[in-house]
Amino acid sequence: MLVQMETGQLLTMPSREIKKIEPSNSLILKIGTKQFSFVLENPVDKDIIDFYDVNFDNPLNENEIAKELEIRLKKFLKDFRNVFKVKLIVDNNLSTLVPKSLFDKKLCLEYLKYNVRLIKNDSASFDNIEEIDGVNVYLPYTNVNNYLFDNFGAFNYFHYSTLFIKEGVKYSQKVKNSANLNFRENCFDIVIFKNKKLMFYNSFDIQTKEDVLYFILSTFQENKLKLEKTHFLLSGKIEENDDVFVFLKSFHRKISILKQEILISSGIKNIDSVMLCA
Repeated sequence: MLVQMETGQLLTMPSREIKKIEPSNSLILKIGTKQFSFVLENPVDKDIIDFYDVNFDNPLNENEIAKELEIRLKKFLKDFRNVFKVKLIVDNNLSTLVPKSLFDKKLCLEYLKYNVRLIKNDSASFDNIEEIDGVNVYLPYTNVNNYLFDNFGAFNYFHYSTLFIKEGVKYSQKVKNSANLNFRENCFDIVIFKNKKLMFYNSFDIQTKEDVLYFILSTFQENKLKLEKTHFLLSGKIEENDDVFVFLKSFHRKISILKQEILISSGIKNIDSVMLCA
């Protein structure tokens, strides 16, 4: 049975009598076609207990994703029973934003067909994003959901862009015009707010620092936004001494990097900060 949550989805299963255990950890999974990331954390103080990250040379199909997840998760976790909460982050480009006033859950696949290539038996999920009065419609990984459902029971899942946009909303409350850029492996996500209103969201593949600047400039030009009045907050795989940051700083002074205390205290640099927003 699928139960809709405020954001993300909750998969539930009938209760059954099992051996009494005392699970104590929270597991966060980010699953994409070319990368998996796992975070095991203490849910009380949010301390990171363990972290795992793997990149694949070639994109995996959905069946391969489920098989790889099973193999790698068994190596990562010593005991599945020690996990009491699971959060899955669906990391793909198979999503679209719909104004809440126009949203009908019966039409989810209709919304997607304009920018996603659908196949027979595709089923869509959606996250409510109350902060922007919108709905994020996307294709989940059904085989992954089934695997996690069988091994952990009920769990929440969200689309990656949902969490990123919600983080962008928080920053937009601090400044009049804002842009969040999140850097990942050969790509970056961008969300722009003007007068605290969502103006643009997308993800771009990049190879060079010039690519980053090109997409920023073209995005602002096409959407008739004023770059010089916008404050930029960068996150992800970027530091102040990186070529990309230095290059962008030479073109735009209102730019800073997100500092998360939990990442600083853990000493782990490779964790995607968006994962910790789940």
